[in-house]
Amino acid sequence: MARLNVLLAGVGGQGLITLASVMAKAGVVEGTRVLVAETHGLSQRGGSVEVHVRFGNVESPLIPPGGAHVVVALEALEALRSLRYMNRSTLVLVNRRVIRPNLPGVKAPGLDEVLEELGRAGVRVVDVPASELAAKAGSSLAANMVMLGALLATGALEGYISRRSVEKVLETMPPRWRGVNLEALRLGHSAVRKASLSS
Repeated sequence: MARLNVLLAGVGGQGLITLASVMAKAGVVEGTRVLVAETHGLSQRGGSVEVHVRFGNVESPLIPPGGAHVVVALEALEALRSLRYMNRSTLVLVNRRVIRPNLPGVKAPGLDEVLEELGRAGVRVVDVPASELAAKAGSSLAANMVMLGALLATGALEGYISRRSVEKVLETMPPRWRGVNLEALRLGHSAVRKASLSS
């Protein structure tokens, strides 16, 4: 079997560990080998978090520099922090949300600057209004599932996990989160499908 390396990047409180867990469980449903590793950062709110998800014929859970097929950034600035994992064929999904550091005198780039920098790196970028769509689904905390729906719509996960296997995992969640997450997944999938059909 081939392999697929997916880097998840964001900050604590955005549900990156939950996102990786859903992807891994969907892999189990599909009978796909999946390795997951949180490499650095703090899972506490506001700390930078990086999670490696590797599908297929892999032995190590860590993605080598330049080895990410996909980067999913739940916060735009974290996409730039992940540049070392990208190459010219990397697909980068970026949530349009920018969380500016709460440090006096530190000027963080805006979304347009982030997208320009990624463009200069030569990667393929899909920007997703994940935070906005998550609120529409019922909770700002569901941006992670919006991003997963968007990723599924790109076709990058084909042959590893499917939308149906992800839905099966989400259907096992407590009722409070089940409907919100399923709707967030649907909205993310729909947003990227519409964008690709109109381009």
